Amino acid sequence: MRTLCLKAQRMITRLAAMAVVAVALMMITTTVQAAVVEQVLNASLTSGSLAGTEFTVYFSYDDSDLTGQGEEFLTLLSFNFTLGDAFFTRDDIFQGGQAIFQDGVLQNVTAAFFPELNGRPPDAPVLSIVFGFGTPLGIAYTDLDGASGEGNFSFADEAP
Repeated sequence: MRTLCLKAQRMITRLAAMAVVAVALMMITTTVQAAVVEQVLNASLTSGSLAGTEFTVYFSYDDSDLTGQGEEFLTLLSFNFTLGDAFFTRDDIFQGGQAIFQDGVLQNVTAAFFPELNGRPPDAPVLSIVFGFGTPLGIAYTDLDGASGEGNFSFADEAP
């Protein structure tokens, strides 16, 4: 009986050790799969007082939680661009700040900036500028005179 208990105890110890190793391997695999993805979008303002203005936005997100199934939303880690003399960053986003995916494919990003309300960034040539709300890949803005304008953006083929 004692021999049987010792064998059972050894087996339980081995199983526990294998479980610890399996969990450690899963954690390593998860860590390896997580990646910060850096991307570029090309923006163009097509109407209003800033019509003809083109600029580039550099943004990033962590795709470790992306499953590739259905509609998914990932938080933007960065979203940087210059418009006029003003440099906009992720920290200036008033609303939104997400990358939107359908079945693992990037479809849209949302980011709304309201320099009129929060004063950031200083010297902004707009009272507001909004990406991806209302119309996917669309831009809407209000210039310093309160007049509206629109535009659009597309994802660049290659990251920076």
